Amino acid sequence: MTGYGKDEFKLQGTLCTVEVRSVNNRFLEISSHLPKNISYLEFALKEEIKKHLARGSVNLTVTIGDGEESAIPSGYSADAVEAYLKIAKEIKEKYVLEGNPTLEQVLALPNVLLYENEENSKEVETELTESLSRALESLVRMREKEGANLAKDLETRVNEMDKVLDEIKILDPKRIIYWKEKFEERLKNLVGEAGLDPVRVAQEASIVADRLDINEEITRFKSHNKLFLATLAQGTNQGKKLTFILQEMGREANTLATKCQSAEIAALAIRLKDSVETIREQTMNIE
Repeated sequence: MTGYGKDEFKLQGTLCTVEVRSVNNRFLEISSHLPKNISYLEFALKEEIKKHLARGSVNLTVTIGDGEESAIPSGYSADAVEAYLKIAKEIKEKYVLEGNPTLEQVLALPNVLLYENEENSKEVETELTESLSRALESLVRMREKEGANLAKDLETRVNEMDKVLDEIKILDPKRIIYWKEKFEERLKNLVGEAGLDPVRVAQEASIVADRLDINEEITRFKSHNKLFLATLAQGTNQGKKLTFILQEMGREANTLATKCQSAEIAALAIRLKDSVETIREQTMNIE
């Protein structure tokens, strides 16, 4: 679901702005844009997002000050430089390789350059995580409003499918009578009036009628509808379960269309399939 949250706070005297956006996605995908001086907090911030959201394509943006000076390094890590050079020397000697690391190459290595605030990383992490949590709460409230409207729409659509199933149930007896008459007519054309055994005709018609019976599919479909609405009413973290229920609805709709042997019922079965697909697309946005 779509949502937006924003929070601002002072980070060691400098204004820090946290913005988080989300759009529809079946899974939880998180991208972040952080100043270099707090890039080491990316994992912790993503973990905080996972505590609040289960689905969606989420974008996190953190801006410190005017967004420029925070990218200026304040020093370097001598330990990191010495470790890299030591490893380079060992590899060179062991594998008899030529060449030496250049200054440009060393400066481009991870964790060599240091930025402001890293010496107070725990304090920065705490303040930033709390700010992100507040921004996420705003985003979740927005998503909840959208979710409430979506739930109403889904409930309406499921109830409409129930009505379509009721229409099919009314048409079903007529379909069986029509099929039986056609069945007898074809037999008469094949073997003639005198050659028909009423008992045998009834037996054969009964066997075929059982194969064409759709009452079981209608009953199961209605049961899936009830389960869908009950699951929808349970709140968050039901998206995967709803998707599974819709798969079962789709199977029942396909079976109805295959077994019905009636143009009217086939048209209604197609309506059911269309409704299931529409609901499936919307349900992909539900957590």
